[in-house]
Amino acid sequence: MNIMFELSMIALIAGGLLIFLLAVWIATVWHKRVLHKKKLKFDSYVETLKVKHAQKMQSLENELKADRHSLRLAHTHLIEKRVAVIDQCYKYLADFEQAIGEVKSSDNRLSAQETYDSALLRFTSFVSFYERNKVYFSAVTAKKVSKSHASTAATLDLIAKQTLTNGINEEQQSLFNKLNSEIKRSRQEIESELRAILLIDDAGHDIDADNALSALPMFH
Repeated sequence: MNIMFELSMIALIAGGLLIFLLAVWIATVWHKRVLHKKKLKFDSYVETLKVKHAQKMQSLENELKADRHSLRLAHTHLIEKRVAVIDQCYKYLADFEQAIGEVKSSDNRLSAQETYDSALLRFTSFVSFYERNKVYFSAVTAKKVSKSHASTAATLDLIAKQTLTNGINEEQQSLFNKLNSEIKRSRQEIESELRAILLIDDAGHDIDADNALSALPMFH
């Protein structure tokens, strides 16, 4: 009787242990499956984020390229405008310099006074154009050219007080020499400004493109 009871208890315990082990195994398998599903869901979410991030980065890169292109176009148009303005200003100044030479020449069909009046008109054209467009010059160059043409105007006033004939006297020659010096100074300033924009130094060498912006006086 005792033996049968003991065997029954052993069988019962063994069955309980087997059921417990089976429950543990089922729980482990179920836990692994749940973790696997969660991992798949998380991996899918991460991949979605990667795709959205890549798309966003591509969109930002395209926008940046478009902005850079727009900036390059705007900068190119500005450079072209500056070159055109400075070139025209230089031509006005060269015309004025030529007219001053004609005033001093004795080979003119016109009188000295008439050639002086013509030179004065050319100087007025230069000053008028320059004042309307000096914003396209660097601040340093604009200041120097403005100072130079103010001095030129004062010298022209002194010449105007003289009695001009086809033969100029020593005092008039001194005034014309001063005038030529002022015109030369203005021309040199304008030439330097144009060379800087065209990336050419005063020795005639091309400036390194990497230093192009720093070469422009407007960025000094």
